[in-house]
Amino acid sequence: MNVNKLTEKAQEAVLGAQKLAEEQNHSQIDVEHLLLALINQEDGVVPHVLRRLDIDVNSIKLQVESELNGQPKSSGITQVHMSQRLNQVFSNAEKEAEQMEDKYVISKHLLIAIIDVGKSAAGEILTRNGVTRDAIF
Repeated sequence: MNVNKLTEKAQEAVLGAQKLAEEQNHSQIDVEHLLLALINQEDGVVPHVLRRLDIDVNSIKLQVESELNGQPKSSGITQVHMSQRLNQVFSNAEKEAEQMEDKYVISKHLLIAIIDVGKSAAGEILTRNGVTRDAIF
């Protein structure tokens, strides 16, 4: 993914996801790290979308944190890398932006891609709480 195609907020979320993975000694940056980083953006699109849908942002945050706490930790990690699922999220978000004829990938595109990516705890948490592609728009 070309980071120049990401809005500033989306870039901040990616950096936040990396920081979360490093702080928790995870060897990979995964979809759940990205979702938590998006949720942590108080003035960001994702918390706004969740509140608009009458979804408790803190509840989603706690569920994602619980999922991340269950992931294996690695010692001595010097550099984390993106998981295959996260790469798929970025690819799907880019396609979503193109379909909507948007020049940049915004946080909302990332949120949709998280929901759509297969076998993701983050996607399952969102879907279980009523966050669907249709509800976002």
